[in-house]
Amino acid sequence: MNALYLMGISLTALLSENFVLVNCLGIGSRTQALKDPNDARKTGLSLTAVMVLTAVVGWVLHQFLHHYALDYYQTLVFALLGPCMVGCLRWFLKSCVPELSHRLDENLSSVTFNCAAMGVALLIASRGYTLSASFLYALFGGLGATGALISFAGLKQEVSLTSCPKSVQGLPIELITAGLMALALVGFYGLHLE
Repeated sequence: MNALYLMGISLTALLSENFVLVNCLGIGSRTQALKDPNDARKTGLSLTAVMVLTAVVGWVLHQFLHHYALDYYQTLVFALLGPCMVGCLRWFLKSCVPELSHRLDENLSSVTFNCAAMGVALLIASRGYTLSASFLYALFGGLGATGALISFAGLKQEVSLTSCPKSVQGLPIELITAGLMALALVGFYGLHLE
């Protein structure tokens, strides 16, 4: 596999196809994660781990389903794959690293039904990525989502969102802020290194 092609997939997942800001996937995190940058980091890293596991196992399952002409089960399998990966990861951490399990349990439970895990598996299957490209796409997509969550939480903490007109205070100004953050990534749209 061409290293430039893999770098292009990584940059695409990180910037121009950011899961949170551009694809609107992965937003279903706890609302606490959007208030505290440290909690946003933990939630984002938990989401990244689940996305990588889901992408790798999803790639293998996609190959199996495609080989046996069972492609019509793909959406059902990928919908069940995310919660299964979270359950396996929670079990592994509880058995092997109980201290880390105690710290991340709330964050992992919040990403159980996160649409980014299913979305990454569906995008990888529809684009026909190889295993290495799938791994990099999920890893950098998760890191991009983590960066977006941390940035949004930092903005909410540092900037007074209550000094705006009363009609747009609260959720409207938060959506406007998220839209402006997404517009900042439009300059990277179409970035492909091939």
